[in-house]
Amino acid sequence: MSKLILLLSLALPAGVVFAQEQSHTDAAKELLDLMNSDQSIEQAYDQMYVQMSGMADQLGITEEQRPIFDRYMEKMVVVMKEEMNWKKMEPHLIKAYVSVYSEDEIRELNEFYSSPLGQKFISKMPELMEATMVMTQDMMGEMIPRFTEIQKELYADLKKDRSAAK
Repeated sequence: MSKLILLLSLALPAGVVFAQEQSHTDAAKELLDLMNSDQSIEQAYDQMYVQMSGMADQLGITEEQRPIFDRYMEKMVVVMKEEMNWKKMEPHLIKAYVSVYSEDEIRELNEFYSSPLGQKFISKMPELMEATMVMTQDMMGEMIPRFTEIQKELYADLKKDRSAAK
């Protein structure tokens, strides 16, 4: 009888901890659902494709080369969709939210995202993301020539160093 009591006293806290962890996980899943995260992932693919297409100008792709470039960009999008689809990402995102936020914090976020303002925030997110992507692309367009120049200097210095070492 004492062994049974000991066994139950060890098993009961484990069951409580599991229930608490499950509740935390469920709250995080609810948050991702409220935020329409699955749809956001799909919209992000579209935005990434637009941004990657903008690279054609930065790389000096000619009109004749554009079909080749587009074909490879489409292949990259296919890989992204295969490797970073919602089914694969959801458990990792839940784990991330659970590790960063307490269950109470997630429940407060759920309350916010359930509110009219929270829903407006979610509905405006694609527009905000697009504006941010355009801004980032513009900034990258200004940085790439500078990075290219630094890269040329690096290669020249490395070549000079290698020649001196011989």
